[in-house]
Amino acid sequence: MSREPTIRPAGETDKPFLAEMLVLTLQTQPQFRDRPAVDLQALAGFELVGWQAGRDFAFVAWFGEERVGAVWLNGGGEIGGKTFTLGIAVLPQYQGQGIGTLLMEHALDFCAKNQALSLDLKVHPTNKKAIRLYRRCGFEPTMLEMKKRV
Repeated sequence: MSREPTIRPAGETDKPFLAEMLVLTLQTQPQFRDRPAVDLQALAGFELVGWQAGRDFAFVAWFGEERVGAVWLNGGGEIGGKTFTLGIAVLPQYQGQGIGTLLMEHALDFCAKNQALSLDLKVHPTNKKAIRLYRRCGFEPTMLEMKKRV
């Protein structure tokens, strides 16, 4: 069994794990931290239902036969589009071991090979570890998002 992480394209059997990873990303945002797990799982499941082959892509990081992280690229509304929104998560017990960097490099390579024009993501300003990773990988802030709760 390999103890080096490997990256594989996600398949149908990876969908529950991808939902788990989506929940992890939601939990990094203050507005979702106190929400019941079942609500977050429902939101993640809803997100996955909208994914389309040829437009959206996901890759899973493995240690041996254990899934430990994932990165996904959402192509927006267009199959064969050249702009992606990125999401990434690593199980807490595997964070800080370079898996996020490996996943990010894989996503960037995929985008380069598929001639993507841009790759964007959202990160909460309190998620300092993620921000450091994104900056190391060449991402830079492009806008300030504002919201009013009503």
